[in-house]
Amino acid sequence: MPETPLHIPATWQHSAARILAKNWRRVLVVGAADRGKSIYCNFLLNALLRAGRTASFVDADIGQKDVGPPATVALADLDASAALAQARCNALYFVGHINPIAHFLPLVLGTRLMVEAARGEFVVIDTTGLVQGKGRVLKGFQIESLQPDVLVCLELGEELAPIRHAARHLNILRLRPSRLAAPKSSNARRRAREEAFQRHFRKARELEFGLQEVIVQRASLFNGQPVEDSRFPYAERLPDGLLAVADETVPSAERIQSVPRHCLDHLLCGVADKTGECLGLGIVSSIDFARRSLTLYTPVPRRHIRIVRLGDLYLDRQGRELHLARLGHF
Repeated sequence: MPETPLHIPATWQHSAARILAKNWRRVLVVGAADRGKSIYCNFLLNALLRAGRTASFVDADIGQKDVGPPATVALADLDASAALAQARCNALYFVGHINPIAHFLPLVLGTRLMVEAARGEFVVIDTTGLVQGKGRVLKGFQIESLQPDVLVCLELGEELAPIRHAARHLNILRLRPSRLAAPKSSNARRRAREEAFQRHFRKARELEFGLQEVIVQRASLFNGQPVEDSRFPYAERLPDGLLAVADETVPSAERIQSVPRHCLDHLLCGVADKTGECLGLGIVSSIDFARRSLTLYTPVPRRHIRIVRLGDLYLDRQGRELHLARLGHF
């Protein structure tokens, strides 16, 4: 990995020495946005590797990624020759969105699964910058799920005090941010996501699947019993009623849940193999309800795709965010 950057605080150096001396192998890093969590993770991984230990990095900051595409939790098992920004992604978990607020469950679950899959002696886990309100609740769930050996808190004042207080049964290292940490505007963050999506989809192409060829997950649609109904382009019978693709609004008096015909167009999804392992991302190009086929834009080879997990974010092929929530409930 590259040389340790200049202006690393002495307290950071001491924290790395203590983590090594105490053999605290599972390190959870928390802090508000622009506190330098990625810089600290990179620094600590360098220190661990230089000490001759093996280390893994779990990137659970789903909106601002160092490893893997946005909307995922990514795992990188590092060696002495790999820089964090160029680290090879060894495994992915598809969360489905760039905002963790409405996606606690997949984010907490995915982080835990990636930590458990890590091969390094030490695992360093980066997190989102949401630490107030619901973000504080999320951090509590992550701490409870991961049971880290040490919680590294990067803070300027007391913004993490409630999180630290609720986790005071753990080892805690409270550190000041580095001067290297610079504020990023919302536009800069959005551009970084677009560029990360563009890198992921650089070699993507369109692949068509019959709906009988793939398993659609994280949706009711395509998991009911198809029925013929002349009122709708497509309909399914579910235990709680009819789910229909409708061109017009369905009267509310009927026990029918309707979704727009193009509700899946441009929807981000995760694609997985027959074992459920996430292989990468896809974007739904179209659904042909008459032919009952699904067309995906994805860099993942067709022969490996068995499962399609629908997300909640719509993208164009340049990685630009179109809608931040599903168009209809399905």
